[in-house]
Amino acid sequence: MEARVEYISAVCNCTYNCLEVTDSFVLFGTNKALAIYDLDEEKVTSTYFCHEGRVNCVRFVKTVYANSQPFEFVVSCCAGGRLILLENCETPSSKKDVFKYKPLVTQQVNGRCNTVCDGIQLEDGTFILGCITAESEIFMYSTNQTGSELVLLQEIRLNRSLANDLAFHAFEDGNIILALAMDTGAVALYDLDKSNCTDNLFKFVPVLTLQKHEDWVRCLDFVTLETGDTLLATGGQDSFIAVWKFSKSKSDQSSFEFQVHQYKDYNVVFDSMIIGHEGWINSLHWNFEGELLSCSSDQSIIIWENLGDIWMEKDRLGVTGGMVPGGCCAKYFSNRVVSSGFQGAVQIWNYVESQWQLRPSITGHFRPISDMDYDCHGNYVVTTSEDQTTRIHAPWGKTRWHEISRPQIHGHDLFACRTIGEMIVSGAEEKILRAFQPTEIFYTNLQDASGIRVEHANAAKAAFLPSLGLSNITEDTQTAAISLDLPLESRLDEDFIRSQTLWLEVSKLYGHVFEIACIATSPVDPLIASASQATKHQFAAIILWCSKRWKNLGEFPHHKLNVTGMEFSPDGSRLLSVSRDRTWVVWKVMKTEADDFKIEMIDNGSIHTRALWVGTWSPRSNFFVTGARDKKLIIWGCTNKDGNEKYEPAITETFSSSVSGAAVNSDNVIAIGLETGEVELFQYDQDNSSFKNVLKLDCSYAHHDTVKRLRFNPSKKSQLASAGADNIFKIFEIANSGTIQII
Repeated sequence: MEARVEYISAVCNCTYNCLEVTDSFVLFGTNKALAIYDLDEEKVTSTYFCHEGRVNCVRFVKTVYANSQPFEFVVSCCAGGRLILLENCETPSSKKDVFKYKPLVTQQVNGRCNTVCDGIQLEDGTFILGCITAESEIFMYSTNQTGSELVLLQEIRLNRSLANDLAFHAFEDGNIILALAMDTGAVALYDLDKSNCTDNLFKFVPVLTLQKHEDWVRCLDFVTLETGDTLLATGGQDSFIAVWKFSKSKSDQSSFEFQVHQYKDYNVVFDSMIIGHEGWINSLHWNFEGELLSCSSDQSIIIWENLGDIWMEKDRLGVTGGMVPGGCCAKYFSNRVVSSGFQGAVQIWNYVESQWQLRPSITGHFRPISDMDYDCHGNYVVTTSEDQTTRIHAPWGKTRWHEISRPQIHGHDLFACRTIGEMIVSGAEEKILRAFQPTEIFYTNLQDASGIRVEHANAAKAAFLPSLGLSNITEDTQTAAISLDLPLESRLDEDFIRSQTLWLEVSKLYGHVFEIACIATSPVDPLIASASQATKHQFAAIILWCSKRWKNLGEFPHHKLNVTGMEFSPDGSRLLSVSRDRTWVVWKVMKTEADDFKIEMIDNGSIHTRALWVGTWSPRSNFFVTGARDKKLIIWGCTNKDGNEKYEPAITETFSSSVSGAAVNSDNVIAIGLETGEVELFQYDQDNSSFKNVLKLDCSYAHHDTVKRLRFNPSKKSQLASAGADNIFKIFEIANSGTIQII
């Protein structure tokens, strides 16, 4: 078998230098991996796992090397202390879902957390890389003659000061300078001294200190103009932007001697103080035409242009009073502006016909995904996360998917979700279940994006979350009606999805003492089963609910510790529960005389030696699969002994790490997710009791942290959805190829 990535939901890490953009793609860090978003196809096409901690910085390497191509090299650093130089390996025959860059050199920086990095390629082809650690130590590295490893040039210690950003710049005469953004409100400049070097080991020596800000300097960026002058822009926590000019012209002398600094042949003159933001300046970026892009915590993104002696606001992007948190980072390339926010979403604007047009955002969860489920028709997928949101992902055209709705934005971490009919039921650490009903905006987005029309005669137009509240209530306002008339591209923007696609809450179910651990919904009957965290027998009971009358149908105890997973069989006649007490139970679903339901245990047991994480049925309800922390996956087949229904192990398979997710399709293809993030597919032949590995997906193609949930589309057996603790949600298209693929 072979797998093709159909959809990747991944967002940018919430750091200030984790994003780069070209004319064709956006490169950003997502958890411990790097991701590429194709601007033409408007989707994330690939991820690459290469770091040991959260990626904190991603930057293109500057170059003075004549034969180097633009965007050929990338430098990246992470919270695990790793510094990586990557090289563009794309060829004309490269697949879209293959990452464009491969590591060239990797360096562990003394086990420290790296916050910011930058790099420059010299004329002889060697690289100089610099990074700042969380302890505010600056390490300078250079590649050796073969380029196979990094050599420590020097360690710059700042004593009691902190550096927030660093940047290299190469002047036209060959001089190379390093700028540090300091917490003292100053910018420290270091010159690359080649005069006393041995074995190509250069040193950076301090030459200037530029002081203009009244608070920490947070970001800086250089640009060389067509006139030959170089501009340095610095942004501070005082909400101001300072611009300094490096010029060889004698006319750039100031009448005040103390305002002129000297760097070799350059006069360094304070040029302007730009005032326009109301929050911290988090990011600055020059474009090729000398315009400056600034991104602030006040949620605004401003493009500044120089009109002679003054800098004026040319365009203002972002939102005013919206629900999207302020900007982390923004980049300006050609006719495109890309920015990331404090919850990871990436917004994109294109300059078309003399105006900025908003494109669909890159959206997704920014904390571990805890649960996921298809709707009963397989039209869309619901995911929920510890980031306190529930999201809906649906096809967008023929080759793309996108988040089209955010039914729940909560005040508690969410741990479980399931669909039942057209509704969603979710559970959080607040101990109650909440049920949600779609709104007219959701149905409109579903039809416009996916071409799926659903009758919704009594649907509310929209819903909103009141201040200091946790329950979504109806909003039949003119504003909601106008929102339906926006073009689809605007309705796929982060701000619209967050503010106007909530679902209406229709019920709350009380009964558990501790936070919800898992939920199951019946595909046949109006039944919901739920369980909570428990360390004692009396709290580990399963509660059964009726979704028509929202009634508690009773508690059903058996497990000694909390139930970690539950699933109704596809025919609705059985309920499987697995627990941290290492046992599973098969319950029979029965209808009572009062037209209610109850469950009764018909079999239980286990040969697992550690906690069970996984329990899932086959589509024909004739066997089920369990997976546990003991690294084993067991297939349990049904037998009848003396008229009693019994389940016995048919296949036992051992893996390299804990089994954390599993799913079975109608061809008895079993997908297994591991704690390492890898996903493996096996073909199970029930008649011959054979179990053959047919596909392996590595941590870059699948996940780089625990696989939390796997699901096959109930109406399309070749479509596999996976959700991970790495915050990433993916959908794969599985096809037969006749050979085992290791990806």
